[in-house]
Amino acid sequence: MKKILSFVMAAIMTVSVFAMSVVPAMAATVNSPTASTAVNKKPILQVNGVVTETDIIYSPDKTNPKSITFTYVGEGTLTGWEENLEDLGLAEGTDYTLSYNEDGSLTITFISAEAIADYDNGEVIVNALVDFGTDATTTTKKNNSSKAPATGMSSALAASGIAIACAGIATLTAAKKKDAE
Repeated sequence: MKKILSFVMAAIMTVSVFAMSVVPAMAATVNSPTASTAVNKKPILQVNGVVTETDIIYSPDKTNPKSITFTYVGEGTLTGWEENLEDLGLAEGTDYTLSYNEDGSLTITFISAEAIADYDNGEVIVNALVDFGTDATTTTKKNNSSKAPATGMSSALAASGIAIACAGIATLTAAKKKDAE
């Protein structure tokens, strides 16, 4: 009986030490699901360089889905538009066209397959330049939706703590058994 009990205790200690070393390694290699998904993402919308989800709306043209119109609907006075299409290696006239509309909106028509792919992959940034005057300030919050939750490290620490506690209990039990003999 004593040999069986000591064998069980040794197995518990082995599993505890193994779990303590493996759990943090597994947590470190977890990838965000958004990192691998690159199809039909929306463009990055900004007001004065700050990401927004509410101040700019965009919609494809019903007759030409490659033509997207961006409209500023937030507070302040729209003074212009910026986009990163040239930074992506696209050329105006060949890969895309820009049209500034009378109502202040911007229409981008994607011509080349590369430009369409950049739009579909969420690489296109459209920035509305807005004058808020001297009295108004923006309170647009930074978008952290692409960050992974901070649960991996706390899970690893909890598992390590449990593993150490189990190893300690097994060691104490084995020491008491040895003293009792």
